[in-house]
Amino acid sequence: MSRTARLLELLVKVQTRTHFTSRELAEEFGVSRRTILRDMAVLSQMGVPLRSTSGPGGGYSLPRGGRRLSPSLRVDEALALIVSYEALLRYPVSPFSEESVSAVTKLRAALPPDVVGELDVLREHVAVVETVRDYEAPLLGDLLRAALDGAHLRITYDSISSGARERVIFPFGVYASQGFWYCACRDYKREMNVSLRADRFLSAKRLEGPGTPPRPPRIPMRSWTRGVRGDPGERIRLRVSVGERSAKSFELVSLLGRIEVDRSGHTVVDAEIPRSEIDFYASQLLSIGTDVRVESPAELVRAIRQKALEVARLYD
Repeated sequence: MSRTARLLELLVKVQTRTHFTSRELAEEFGVSRRTILRDMAVLSQMGVPLRSTSGPGGGYSLPRGGRRLSPSLRVDEALALIVSYEALLRYPVSPFSEESVSAVTKLRAALPPDVVGELDVLREHVAVVETVRDYEAPLLGDLLRAALDGAHLRITYDSISSGARERVIFPFGVYASQGFWYCACRDYKREMNVSLRADRFLSAKRLEGPGTPPRPPRIPMRSWTRGVRGDPGERIRLRVSVGERSAKSFELVSLLGRIEVDRSGHTVVDAEIPRSEIDFYASQLLSIGTDVRVESPAELVRAIRQKALEVARLYD
């Protein structure tokens, strides 16, 4: 269990007990007493009104009237947290879902009853629909831990274009996009920063000792996802002309994002897609039919044409 998850568990437990000791909590969480003492100090700094007494029968308690540790959230703020969390759980894998699977229950338990009532009414009228994929990414947690620890990895990655090959990377972090998890990293084989699909990692082993490359400058994920990654070759520009019927298509908007009208009056999509996902986008766009025409990139046009020919050959 990560420290963040443990602190959340502690926050809930101290609400339900009149008295507890650090030794009891250490045994429950399977950590040292010193670790629990540090955690309790963090909770105190967060504003939890813990009272500590020493000697026989001593321990921790909350002052009378202080057992309800309600977050100061408005109904719409609480709903935003819950909906965001539920949208994340729609991904088939997550680097932390096992540790926080009951986060919504814990949040509701910490809210006043009147807020929970309003929240339930509002919740019936709000939903977030995300693309659902079916895949496994058993090394996703290892990639995140390597990023947190600043560790290099020797990996085996199964690329569509070149197959399974070894390479050395430095993970900056992981991010979710359009139903898939990606690892943002420095790829020393290609000498550039790239995004690699987490489900295509076949193995990952940490590199230590002599010969390990120096750590590159850190890139926060919020910067990476805004395109600040020095990676012009990994993502390519997409331009698609869209017919009137498909301009209102929920599936197309979910796949490509915003549909706009250009200066000449044509309905188009201008977006960026990962070069490694050419095959996926070719299949999706082909299924929409003749109401969508890809103008660029040429690789995607060729991929769609090839798939269309393969389908036609099935019926020769």
